[in-house]
Amino acid sequence: MASIRRQAPSNATSAIKPGSRSPLHATKRNETHAPRPTTISNFAVTYRCNGRCKTCNIWKMENPEHGEMGIDDIQSLFESNRDILGDVGSIQLTGGEPYMRGDLPEIVSTIHHHLPRCTFWIPTNGMLPETVEMTAEILETLDGRSLGVSVSIDGGEKTHDDLRGIEGSHRNAVETLEGLSHLRGEHQNLALSVGMTVAQENCGEMLEVAQLAKRFGADFTFRPVNHSEIYYRNPVEGPNPAFVADRILPAIREIGRDLQRRKGLRASTPTLRYMQGALDYIRDPRDRSLPCSAASDSFFLDPYGNVYPCIFLDMPLGNALEKPLHEMWRSREAAAARRIIGGGGCPNCWVECETFREIRRDVRGLISAALRALLHPSTAGIS
Repeated sequence: MASIRRQAPSNATSAIKPGSRSPLHATKRNETHAPRPTTISNFAVTYRCNGRCKTCNIWKMENPEHGEMGIDDIQSLFESNRDILGDVGSIQLTGGEPYMRGDLPEIVSTIHHHLPRCTFWIPTNGMLPETVEMTAEILETLDGRSLGVSVSIDGGEKTHDDLRGIEGSHRNAVETLEGLSHLRGEHQNLALSVGMTVAQENCGEMLEVAQLAKRFGADFTFRPVNHSEIYYRNPVEGPNPAFVADRILPAIREIGRDLQRRKGLRASTPTLRYMQGALDYIRDPRDRSLPCSAASDSFFLDPYGNVYPCIFLDMPLGNALEKPLHEMWRSREAAAARRIIGGGGCPNCWVECETFREIRRDVRGLISAALRALLHPSTAGIS
């Protein structure tokens, strides 16, 4: 077991914005006896990163591998917490750059052994040549369970390389995307997408990235720039300029129309709802119309074993190598986090790993998105 457990400086009150207008109404439940979690929204297996992104400062951490959980730590964590984790059906393994962990296939295999019904999602910058080979190795361990890989591409070559801070990173990402596309032909349980972080520097290139994804048979998703002191380590410099929403609106409508043509309205509706929510978030990050079940149905696990409600709320619940998860889940700290989230006091976000879970439960929102798409086909109901 690693001898040191790194902990991000905690200041829970800094995460609560006075006067927040966010109508986050979590499902009422006994705050100290919440149901078992169903999702690990993010397990950051490492903070090591070979990128130099302008929208994220994880790569600036000094010696991020110091205190990082080894495979024995991860084995112990999931074995000793099998009861509380028994309902977990999906995990996103993130970083840093998760493929910088040479033992990533072993990590997935270890978790799969203890949670055999669990599916996995791995975002990657696609810069490492061994990504495709490691993904093939992971697929062999999953016994047909689903694995999704999302390759980050943030624009055309020049824009992407500038935002990612590495010359040639776009070329490497496209090569990885192509390799994964071929791999998917051999593995039906591999899902593939292209993920874009939308900022004012690249907001005019969304359609280009979406078309690149389509060329390789991959889905396309995006998220606005989000801010987090405990994860991205990017201090809030102000919201995305509102003009970004205006710039991406035509592209989102075209992407939405194409999505409906290819997948049908029913399968497309959650994504249409997500895209509308992303636009609304860019226009006013304080106003989020979805509830949130972080700290009730999901949590964030960092590379050192520290547990948080999510990657945005700086309220540590404890360290999973030092305290059983079931104790943390029923602790006063967890209850306080649920009260803050349920009362609209969290920092707000709009990222796939936190919002799609809630979108799929929001029947009224899904019906509304579907009706708008039916009534306004030229815009896919997106405004």
